[in-house]
Amino acid sequence: MLKLSMINLLLVLTLAVIVGGCTTSENSKLVKATCVRVIDGDTIEVLIDGETYTVRFIGIDTPEMDDPRPDIQAVAELATLANRDLVEGKAVDLEKDVSETDQYGRLLRYVYVGDTFVNAELVSGGYAWARSYPPDVKYDALLKDLETEARETYLGIWFNTTVACDIQITNIFYDGIVPSVESDEYVEVTNTGDGPQDITGWLLIDFSDGNPSFTFSSFIMASGERIRVYTNECHPEWGCFSFGYGKAIWNNADPDTAALYNAEGQKVSIRSY
Repeated sequence: MLKLSMINLLLVLTLAVIVGGCTTSENSKLVKATCVRVIDGDTIEVLIDGETYTVRFIGIDTPEMDDPRPDIQAVAELATLANRDLVEGKAVDLEKDVSETDQYGRLLRYVYVGDTFVNAELVSGGYAWARSYPPDVKYDALLKDLETEARETYLGIWFNTTVACDIQITNIFYDGIVPSVESDEYVEVTNTGDGPQDITGWLLIDFSDGNPSFTFSSFIMASGERIRVYTNECHPEWGCFSFGYGKAIWNNADPDTAALYNAEGQKVSIRSY
């Protein structure tokens, strides 16, 4: 994983450019504020010149507290605590990218405490996914690199513990033939055990992005049976399961991960490519 000092070094170099006058972009100016409340892992309230604003961190997404998966819900709680440790009650610097606010009226900002890049810290610790939200993409490459490091060392949301189970993800066909939307992508799930398995209520999810997800309705898998969950196609010979998603799910260029949870919310299988 990139060490904290490396993240801070990158930040110092960025600030040096800004302070040194090498850029005249209004979007690069830092605004001083005080964090008065942490709402969750990626949202805070700040005080700027006596006015309170809600700030949504750019380039990242942390799990939601109401996530149906217990392990991800636990990370959501940890992300909130980590964010609180980093910023609550502290002076922060806010950096705008391109957009001023999101559809909910929240300020979209990169957040710093001293020489610590908070957005990056949360991704680096495995508390957040790196997310690209065009046109606000200034630090996308850095955040994606940090996510890869966290994934490879199984930090936070990438913690790779599963319960023993005969139902396993055995293949991800991630490079579909259908142009653009790749609706023919699929995740293959196999019952590797000697007996049938009821998978009613089980959840299959794009773990790397936290969505989309597919929940199995009433279904029992026979021993040795293989089924496929397509991006947006129905194939009766494979169970006719589909995310019903109108665009490609599985990343062709970067590693991606699928995870399967049983009806109790326990992770039973995880597969990357």
